[in-house]
Amino acid sequence: MRGLLVTGLLASVTSAVMQWIAPWPLKYIFDSVINHKTLPSWLSWLPTSANSLLWVMVGVMTVVALLLALSDYFSTRCVATAGQRVIFAIRAQLFRHIEAQGAGFHQRRRVGDLLARLGGDVQAIQSAVVTALPTLVRNLLTLAGMVVIMFVVDWRFSLLALVLAPILAVASRYYLNKIKSIQRRARQADGEASSVAQEVLTSMTVVQAFGAEGVEAERYEEATGRGLEENRLAIVAQSQFTPLVTLAMTISTVVVLYFGVRSINSGQLSAGDLLVFMAYLRGMFSPIRQLSKLAGVVGRAHAAADRVVEILNTHEEVLQAPDSLRLRSARGTLTLRDVNFHYNECTKVLHGVNLDIPAGTRQALVGLTGSGKSTLLRMVPRFLDPTSGVVALDGINVASVNLADLRRQIAYVPQEPYLFRATVWENILYGREGGDRRTAVKVARRAGLHEVIESFPQGYDTMIGERGLALSGGQRQCVSISRAMARHAPVLLLDEPTVGLDAELESLILAALEIAADGPTTIIVSHQLSGLRWVDQIAVLSDGRILESGSHAELVANRGVYWSLNELQNAHLHDLDVDDSISL
Repeated sequence: MRGLLVTGLLASVTSAVMQWIAPWPLKYIFDSVINHKTLPSWLSWLPTSANSLLWVMVGVMTVVALLLALSDYFSTRCVATAGQRVIFAIRAQLFRHIEAQGAGFHQRRRVGDLLARLGGDVQAIQSAVVTALPTLVRNLLTLAGMVVIMFVVDWRFSLLALVLAPILAVASRYYLNKIKSIQRRARQADGEASSVAQEVLTSMTVVQAFGAEGVEAERYEEATGRGLEENRLAIVAQSQFTPLVTLAMTISTVVVLYFGVRSINSGQLSAGDLLVFMAYLRGMFSPIRQLSKLAGVVGRAHAAADRVVEILNTHEEVLQAPDSLRLRSARGTLTLRDVNFHYNECTKVLHGVNLDIPAGTRQALVGLTGSGKSTLLRMVPRFLDPTSGVVALDGINVASVNLADLRRQIAYVPQEPYLFRATVWENILYGREGGDRRTAVKVARRAGLHEVIESFPQGYDTMIGERGLALSGGQRQCVSISRAMARHAPVLLLDEPTVGLDAELESLILAALEIAADGPTTIIVSHQLSGLRWVDQIAVLSDGRILESGSHAELVANRGVYWSLNELQNAHLHDLDVDDSISL
């Protein structure tokens, strides 16, 4: 990277120097070859005959043109290549930063908008880096040198030429800020359109089922229409700015030409001097004109960079202490002490939860919806951190453990199993180092799910579509449980693993869970109490508090909250059995 930047900078300097030199051979062709004026003393070593001097100047012009072309080539290539690498680093850093953010960040942010920042915004920056940066570097060097040389040649004409510079600078700042503001709104509209598209495409079945295609199409067209209108306004602003630069250049040229011709007629200036000055004047305005033409690209990149920086400056990640403890292997003892959690002052989820789960224990968390079961579960791998209190693994506060080490000790089966676009066996081994298809088959056999997976169209080689939508919910859960078992972790977390399954598949999944829970410390969140006879202890939560705890038999004997929930579910199952017998 450093070598590319140094080479690009040297090439840009060479390009600028060649442009500084380029007008001078023409001066001596006009003054010494055509008008037969004597060369200055520092060029007395050149041939004095007009024809020979012409050939020398033509040769110098040719060499300058070749060096200018080569330096422009290397400047563009090196600076653009270095810029591409910087953009790659920005994209990778942005992705890693988004990955590191906590649950709150991902709950508030729309996936489509994040994709727009990773894609369109970074692409806008990349376009500016590739197209504008090399030109900008060369032109700034050229501009600075030409202004200095113009003052050396004739400071009076230089002041005349630059009389409009302050006005042009103010106009440039105004239009660049205007274009940036417009492009920021355009990028926000593009992010909104991306969010709408992502939401609709990932829920197309629901959209079609409710006949909402037209409504969603209007939402998408409205968002893209806003982006189109903002881009139109940016083009209008740019089209207003470019003629101003051309007008300023024309006025300066006319003024300098008028006074220059008068100076030639009075003998104060040679035609060659005026030619050199006019060349520098045009060369000075050339980068400004190019910048005006790139104003849209630069403004879009500036607005996009602001959106990228906004995310990079958002720090809602699960923090890891600089001196975090390394944890190679855990026994699996979990302890929760006075755990409280709230999203804000008005939304308190957990209140003073205390729980001891010895290594190898199978612990269930039950309760009504919204009682805090899943929130408690998600604190073990630090998807969420408690507002106060301690969650400990083997007596060590999980907040002080290296995050990667902590999560290597945990296998997690979410309520909504997410599968990746890969084969079944690759999904089973996801996140595991090493292993092949035979390993995946072995894991599924151990879980008792081999026959289910073999019934897939191509068995373990079945290519799963995006998010696993090609499979049924039960089939996805079978793969998800096998994936958790393949991890061989000392802690197993199960979040409503049987929700929405038919009785036959639920029975199969429960049997697989009982096998999976044989060994690791297991926490299962479930509404269905009938499937929890195999667990060692059950904690009943209500409004974020543990009301009672014990084994299934103990809690039924206590005739408390758990007994009431169990009776309600048994009565519901009895009613279903009666309805089935009547229908038969």
